[in-house]
Amino acid sequence: MEPIRQEYSHDLRCRVVQKWRAKVSTHTISNSLLIPRWSVRTIIDFYKANGRCKPAPRPGRPPLTDAQQDRRIVRAMEANRFICAAVVAARVTSDIGVNVSPEVVRARVRAAGLRGRSARKKPFLSRKHRRQRLRYAQKFLDWPEEKWRTVFFSDEASVELHGTSGRVSVCRRPHEAFDDKYVLPTYKSSRKSLMVWASITADGVGTMHFCDESVTGAYYRTILRSNIPITMQLLGLEGETLFVQDNAPAHRTKLHVPLLV
Repeated sequence: MEPIRQEYSHDLRCRVVQKWRAKVSTHTISNSLLIPRWSVRTIIDFYKANGRCKPAPRPGRPPLTDAQQDRRIVRAMEANRFICAAVVAARVTSDIGVNVSPEVVRARVRAAGLRGRSARKKPFLSRKHRRQRLRYAQKFLDWPEEKWRTVFFSDEASVELHGTSGRVSVCRRPHEAFDDKYVLPTYKSSRKSLMVWASITADGVGTMHFCDESVTGAYYRTILRSNIPITMQLLGLEGETLFVQDNAPAHRTKLHVPLLV
């Protein structure tokens, strides 16, 4: 068994060197400073060889994994960005035969530019939906500002009063926030929650309506009837106005069409 090495302080090492330079014997230095004689000799030999008392800083413990194993860790995380570091550590440990901890996984993926972030949520869009949205956007690409001032935007938003909104973490790079592989698609749900209806125009925000029941076609008609005239009067919208809404089921009903004609 190797002897236990003891690290002496910088001040004590300097005192050993000062006494030695003052022609004090190693035996006397050992007795006066209460350290072994071989330690005194080691300190003096180090000073002779390097010209200083303080040893050079050590590089620290060598990395647990090499470059090839680091790349395997990053590939395992990139294969599924929604899994946690503990799962990746378990898989990589069985693959490379090295006991990799979750902390090692986090350090390697951070070095590769990956960060744990909350996954953005956006409505699920098929290729057909994307083509339709692109055509719709291109239709109004060259609209002048005067026309945009006649547009009346309307929509609802769900507000979580308590509990969690289902936040999910994903490991991604900063520019991958809206990449399809790293976002959570949202779907229409029958879950009831507080809905807030609001509108906006080029001149400002309109009225806000807190829905006290599920937004059906009939209830949506009531919202429009009670809020659109007030908003148009407050914001000074006169003449022909373009009402814009999304394709939510309540919006597609024909009950509210006479209100907008």
